[in-house]
Amino acid sequence: MTRRAADGLEARVKLPSELEEDEIAAWLSFMAATPGLGRAFLSPGFARACEAAQGGVRVAVVRDVAGICGFLAFRFRNPWHAALGAAEGIGGGLADHAGFVARAGCQIAPALLLRLCGLGSLFLRQVSPGQAAFGLASEPAGIGHLIDLSAGPAAYFEALAGRDRAFVLDTERRARRIEKEFGAMRHVATPDPPAEAVEEVIAAKRMQYGRTGVGDPLARPEARRLLLLLARQGAPDCRLVLGSLSAGGRVLASHLGLMHRGTLSYWFPVYDPAVRQVSPGRMLLWHTIRDAAASGITLIDRGGGDTQAKRDFSTGTVRFGVAHYTLRGPRARLAHLAQALAWRMGG
Repeated sequence: MTRRAADGLEARVKLPSELEEDEIAAWLSFMAATPGLGRAFLSPGFARACEAAQGGVRVAVVRDVAGICGFLAFRFRNPWHAALGAAEGIGGGLADHAGFVARAGCQIAPALLLRLCGLGSLFLRQVSPGQAAFGLASEPAGIGHLIDLSAGPAAYFEALAGRDRAFVLDTERRARRIEKEFGAMRHVATPDPPAEAVEEVIAAKRMQYGRTGVGDPLARPEARRLLLLLARQGAPDCRLVLGSLSAGGRVLASHLGLMHRGTLSYWFPVYDPAVRQVSPGRMLLWHTIRDAAASGITLIDRGGGDTQAKRDFSTGTVRFGVAHYTLRGPRARLAHLAQALAWRMGG
């Protein structure tokens, strides 16, 4: 169904799997033209994987007089939410970025966007930086860290040593200890890893969540299904990569990340708790950076969160937002209440 506005804007809502080739090409061109949009979580490949793994996913293809001007991917938790028009960003709590992927210069008010999508309410976590340029304002929700490798790993490590020599020396000391106790280190990055390797990382990560007492975003079957589907679909705009650091044949740390062009979203790192004294998670990231050129990585996005472990490697920060857009009227109020109830019952 196509909905139209008086100012020439219109939108057609469809399944991600129903997108035409020219629509996918436009989507990817918008991502390439605006650096802040160049994240796998904002890609058509991620939307297709979420559709297959979680269901309830839709994409609004927005057009103006010049043609396609933007894409908004969203999902409904259940048929009741769909009937009320209560939507949220795709991927649920797994997505590190959310927002409107649009042509540079395109602006649309949230209320108009909701009407064009047939929604009463839309909740977005981790709103990507730069969304205000498209008309979608958000409330501050914290910062994230970036590792800029555009000048190459050698230049990065030289700058790191210049600003924090003690950290570099300590990391090198830990590396020598690892090789003395376990053997030579080996780092391997595997795009589109096999299902059994993905399942091993998921199991280890869930055990880590249990040990640390934090919420487990992989507890839901559809979340685990999403990671397995991402590995299987092999989409070039949203490629799952398994990084692994071993020493003497023993796996010290692993990581599941998403690649879009040269940007690696550092997503699910996990380490062997028996060797935590040598900082295996730090060593894995160190080797990921060291081998970045060979892997085609020019930027590592650490997602949201401000910890010392992220600050140690950071070259810059970004500010994420949170947004809850709601229309007026009884249906919109019910949509808002439905979402609030869902958050209280488990987020």
